[in-house]
Amino acid sequence: MQTRSVRFSLLAVSAVSVVFGIVIGGFLNSPEVAVAAPGAIQPTANMAPAITANSGVRDFADVVDQSMDSIVSVTSRDDRDEDEEGGSSDPQDLFRFFFGDPQDEPQTPQRPRIGEGTGFVISTDGYILTNYHVVQNADRVKVGFRDGGEETAEVVGTDPSIDLALLKIAVNGLTPLPLGDSESLRVGEWVIAIGNPLDFEQTVTVGVLSAKNRRVPLPTLDRRGLVTFLQTDAAINFGNSGGPLLDIDGNVVGINTAIARQNLAEGIGFALPINQARRVIDQLRDFGEVKRGYIGINMNTTGIDRDAQEYLGLPDRNGVIIDAVTPGSPAERAGLRPFDVIREVNGELIEGNDQLITKISSYMPGERVELEIFRDGKGLTKSATLGERPLQNEPQPAVGVDTPEDEPQESEGLGITVQALDRRVREQFELSSSLRGVLITDVEFDSQAAEKGVLPLRIVTHVNGEEIDSVEAWDAAIRRLRPGQPVKIDVVVPVPNGGQQTFFLRAP
Repeated sequence: MQTRSVRFSLLAVSAVSVVFGIVIGGFLNSPEVAVAAPGAIQPTANMAPAITANSGVRDFADVVDQSMDSIVSVTSRDDRDEDEEGGSSDPQDLFRFFFGDPQDEPQTPQRPRIGEGTGFVISTDGYILTNYHVVQNADRVKVGFRDGGEETAEVVGTDPSIDLALLKIAVNGLTPLPLGDSESLRVGEWVIAIGNPLDFEQTVTVGVLSAKNRRVPLPTLDRRGLVTFLQTDAAINFGNSGGPLLDIDGNVVGINTAIARQNLAEGIGFALPINQARRVIDQLRDFGEVKRGYIGINMNTTGIDRDAQEYLGLPDRNGVIIDAVTPGSPAERAGLRPFDVIREVNGELIEGNDQLITKISSYMPGERVELEIFRDGKGLTKSATLGERPLQNEPQPAVGVDTPEDEPQESEGLGITVQALDRRVREQFELSSSLRGVLITDVEFDSQAAEKGVLPLRIVTHVNGEEIDSVEAWDAAIRRLRPGQPVKIDVVVPVPNGGQQTFFLRAP
């Protein structure tokens, strides 16, 4: 099977003055990002009310006419040297990527980098939304209007976790775009993208909402899943970043953020849902940053499937399984334990991991939440006072295990091959002498384990609650399984802050 590589590109344009006019920038590669219903959305002061479905809008041209004065170009200038940033890409490298290697080009002194994107007015007194990556590291920001007017903008606040920035200009009497409800938007509805792609100002494209709740692995985003995206086939390109995605009534339902590029073909665009943005606007305006609630658990990444439901005795597949509880966290203080299943938060049903992340993150640190959990076949209520979500701290990926001189003892079961934790393995991963288990060295490609997300270089510690401290213990546990029996496998990720994972399989 041929492997396809899909790259996700941010939509800002980066220009390096004099060298070669405009260079397409913001091109960032990444190896890998269900929004809970927000309920009634209250308009912020000075914001335009959402337009109703029968407000008299006749066609796309009407939407464009009523929106253009509220859409601005955003130009940011970064005067720092490349070396100051520590790892920024060389503009010449970007040039070579898109246009080939220039022949006999003289070396040009480092020039300021100019980022270009789009934004839109959200209040009469000069607040503007755009993407964080459009103004990231900017020393100066200017916004341009349809009539040619230009204003200096202040970056009031940023939220890199969802790629959002709030700007402010010293102008009153502006016409804001009305903010709609991205949650109620249905797949297949018409959407309109307006922006400044490749320096072509006020460009309008039309498409449909292709999908919701898409994960997009952009480098600027928090990898812990704070945001999912709308997907559209409306043509959007570099320079559209921060521009509005409108519904047929002229309401903003998303903020154009990224495109997927496969073999340099474009056609799949992604927009930050406006509901996720408007939850944090007040914090950005008042504090310049966003603080989010934190509970302190590791969630089971595979979710609750039929096997997990049967093993745990759950009435349905809603909820989130706790793999581990962080010591000293709000979850520990509330009495939560591994293998508890969080079913509700403040009376709202939690269907899965994404919804729990979104729900907890929507509260401020210090707020108290009521958690309905399922433990040992019965429901319990726990109260937790949320802490502040810590900065993202991604563990480094594990490296391969050195091949020992002697063939290691191995065994296979459930499509999983394991070996003993010998001296070399322990040294390679710097494992504590107290850790007992077996190392997964291979997962059969088309096995149930692979389908559930079991990966090599993980350490199996328990099977159905039974400690696995050797290959012999693994073999014995596998032999005891009855055909069709649910199987719970606990593993440890042997990297700093790697945590624990639990997988639910079924014996063949």
